[in-house]
Amino acid sequence: MQRKKASDQIPNKRLREQREFRGWTQEELAEKVETSAVTVSRWESGMLPSLYHRRKLSELFGKSPQELGFMQEEIDQVSNTTSTGTLLWPPTILDEPYYPLPGREQDLNLLLLALQDAQGSLCIAIDGLGGLGKTSFAVELARRAMHHQLFEGVIGDSAQQELFTGGEIIQAHEAVLDFDHLLDALARQLGRWELPTLKEEEKRLHLARILRQHRYLILVDNLETAENAAALVAHLRGLLGTSRAIVTSRQQIRHDFVQARSLKELDLEDALLFIRTDMQQRGGHPLLYAPEEKLVDIYRVTGGAPLAMKLVLAQARFLDLGLVLKQLRQASGDLYTYIFRRSWQQLAAPAQRVLIYIGKTVMTTVSWEELASVGIAEDEEQLLAAIDQLVAYSLLDASSTGEQQRYGVHQLTRQFVNSELPKIWQEQGQS
Repeated sequence: MQRKKASDQIPNKRLREQREFRGWTQEELAEKVETSAVTVSRWESGMLPSLYHRRKLSELFGKSPQELGFMQEEIDQVSNTTSTGTLLWPPTILDEPYYPLPGREQDLNLLLLALQDAQGSLCIAIDGLGGLGKTSFAVELARRAMHHQLFEGVIGDSAQQELFTGGEIIQAHEAVLDFDHLLDALARQLGRWELPTLKEEEKRLHLARILRQHRYLILVDNLETAENAAALVAHLRGLLGTSRAIVTSRQQIRHDFVQARSLKELDLEDALLFIRTDMQQRGGHPLLYAPEEKLVDIYRVTGGAPLAMKLVLAQARFLDLGLVLKQLRQASGDLYTYIFRRSWQQLAAPAQRVLIYIGKTVMTTVSWEELASVGIAEDEEQLLAAIDQLVAYSLLDASSTGEQQRYGVHQLTRQFVNSELPKIWQEQGQS
């Protein structure tokens, strides 16, 4: 979709009136929704905000997008809504790439049959340690379910390491997702903007009615704590009706209505296929025609964890593989921490700033428009180069949502930014 030219845009008086009614300047509103005053000015001049910022504005003002002056026909053109007939997909979950591997293909086919069974389990829980590919596995399962037209759309949310409490953002030790927050996310994705204003039990009853009348697939990603995972999934039981859920978690989830699948490290056969596929997808990798024993070395050092293999392959594009693997064997402590530290040292300053910004301030995913508006790069060319470097190092994931490109980081990458970077700066004597 082509955005309207500035000369064609109609000023958004409602948004400006709501801001002025609260006595906020454009700079103050920009700070509250994590953007720039220039972007707020553009919104008030008629530019439609991204889905992410429409949601933040609606939460801040307690108003629907329409009440804030964003016309429904414009929203339908740029976002995934049921009225367009396009795929409904959670804006906080990246549509991650998936590499078909024999071992995991068998599991996917079995779980797809479970989703097709009207008497099957209400929820599929995919558990395993960080870096094993739970999200890409769940996303592929959801994609195949939609391809077989099992559901009208996919809705859901991802757990967050930062939470809004009392008007402030607090840092959580591990990613969690509150059930009331999930209900709000589902309501907004279904276009029911009035529901988040209701009490939790009223929201639940309204959504349960919708999910019994329509067949949706709820995708909940990245639950880390056992308490959060068990409690949230238990709440889902009374919500689903004819709809179904897929949940990813580091913890095993045991309920009688849940079918669990634990992901492990890849075996050697699948790992070698994964490595070759990843190199082919990226194109021009120096190890593309390397002897198999070199690829086996990567498997042995990483233990067959997909994320670790991707990170090592990314470093091998720019550094000698033998040196990378030798240092990993000698590294003490967490494997991912060492890999992230080495990748961080190779990043250009703009790429470092982008990674810090996303890791510290973006709770789920971010659009190009949002990144371009916050001043972390001198110009769009520098920002593009920074994003390209982060993607090349497997530190940033990119996917298209409708016609919008969105970016996000793996939870382990986010933990590195928030936990390990301060230690690096302290070691270097930086504040």
